Amino acid sequence: MAGSRIRSAWCLIAAMLLAAFAQPALAHLTPNSEITLTVRSGEVVADVIIPRSEYAYASGNGVSGDAASLRAARAYLADRFALAGPDGDLWPQHLDSLRFAQVQGPPDLLARVRFTPPQPTPERFVMRWSAVIDVVPDHFALVVVNTAGDSRVIGALRHDLQEIAVDPVPSSWAAFTSAVSLGAIHIGEGYDHLLFLLALLLAAPLIARGSRWDGIRTMRGTFSRLVQITFGFTLGHSATLVLAGMTAIELPSAPVEAAIAFSVILTAVHAIRPIFPGREAWVSIGFGLIHGLAFATLLAETDARMAQSLPSLLGFNLGIELGQLAVLAIAVPPLMLLARRPRFSHYRTAAAVGIALCGSWWLVQRVPLIVA
Repeated sequence: MAGSRIRSAWCLIAAMLLAAFAQPALAHLTPNSEITLTVRSGEVVADVIIPRSEYAYASGNGVSGDAASLRAARAYLADRFALAGPDGDLWPQHLDSLRFAQVQGPPDLLARVRFTPPQPTPERFVMRWSAVIDVVPDHFALVVVNTAGDSRVIGALRHDLQEIAVDPVPSSWAAFTSAVSLGAIHIGEGYDHLLFLLALLLAAPLIARGSRWDGIRTMRGTFSRLVQITFGFTLGHSATLVLAGMTAIELPSAPVEAAIAFSVILTAVHAIRPIFPGREAWVSIGFGLIHGLAFATLLAETDARMAQSLPSLLGFNLGIELGQLAVLAIAVPPLMLLARRPRFSHYRTAAAVGIALCGSWWLVQRVPLIVA
């Protein structure tokens, strides 16, 4: 049983390392698709954002922006995007505009599609979307509804969920649950956040003597340190997330992303040789403040109103915690068992080196964007 748990934990870390190397340098600037549905009298206007690289991979089409690539993109979108009434009848659609452009972060495919419902005032309807998510399992598309200037994230479509019911005037509870879902999805895709936390956890069972790790804590001591680290990270990112959201503070994304990459490297090195022994909880609080800025940036870019709504902020933060706890529930029990194995130092060093390489890869990609 213990061996099975240990293998599961190492499989999780290995999968995260492999996925992390495949992620773009900016993990919080349009990493996934976004569809904003603006409901008006007699029409629904959809503003679509699809990351260009993901579109190119999923479609196999060119992305040069010439007439041929735009025709292919138009046909691709028409086949994979539709609105339908409760009776299942598709609404007529008209493509107002389509282009490849770099607005913020990596280049995107941008489109505006106009749908005409049978009734002048559309009520509940269904949105069907399979662009990119039909080929890329870990990609998702956020769906935002804008009615009378009130914008709300209503959910996210994935490989196994390609249809969503849309209520033009969703309830406050629906907005809260959507924020929880967005937070959980983001932490699940946020490999930099998770690897930072896992690097800290690798050193939690250890006792430092001088400049090296030399000794193992008791099970109780290890669990106490794990709780402190997890709570510290939660406290740090929660404080910054709420403060940034409620005060509308905005910082350039590039320095924040570079600082997160540096935090991954630093904690990975600490897992190999102690840099701040006994102060892991304080480090998790300090870097948690920086990671919280990245969470706040995503929330603000997705929906400014959502970023300044306390219930939505709390829901988003709750989603982050639920996703984080799910990963910890898998990783922590086998880690506590593995720490007492004779070869733990070798396993720990291998995992820490892998995490440090990921952080270094991100840092190399992100630092040039600070001065760009």
